[in-house]
Amino acid sequence: MKCMSKMWKKTGIAVMVLLLLAAVIPAGSVQAASKTGQYQKKYKTQVSFPVWSEPAYGVVINRIKNGKVRFQISRAGVNGSPIYNSNVIKAKLKNNKASFQWKDTWGNSGTGKLKFSGGYVKLKIKQTYTADLNRSTLDTGGKFVKMKKISDSKKLFDKWG
Repeated sequence: MKCMSKMWKKTGIAVMVLLLLAAVIPAGSVQAASKTGQYQKKYKTQVSFPVWSEPAYGVVINRIKNGKVRFQISRAGVNGSPIYNSNVIKAKLKNNKASFQWKDTWGNSGTGKLKFSGGYVKLKIKQTYTADLNRSTLDTGGKFVKMKKISDSKKLFDKWG
């Protein structure tokens, strides 16, 4: 009988320890960070007028599903002028990379590559057609622009395209 009593005592202590651990360790789901959301890269500028908004590239990854990615690219100049938004782009995603064609709100168009890499998005954009009255470009000059995630928002800039 003494042996059974000691066993129940040890079992009771073990259960209390498990309950205590469960109460102390914070609950939460353990899953990989989502690649959807808003990414941005700001640039410093030196101009002779006040700057309240630095020029920036941005991309919104709206959806990743069935090996396809849906996103939109944006570029804003100093103080938000000019602003260029691409059409909503849908591209095949293979090994965290996608090639695509784009057109922007000013009538420019071109090709590009998107990569997911270590929590960042990298974009390389080439403009192949320049529209009349063009003031700037989405073109990245042959280099990948590395953007960090700034928000989980998947709201696109514009629904055209």
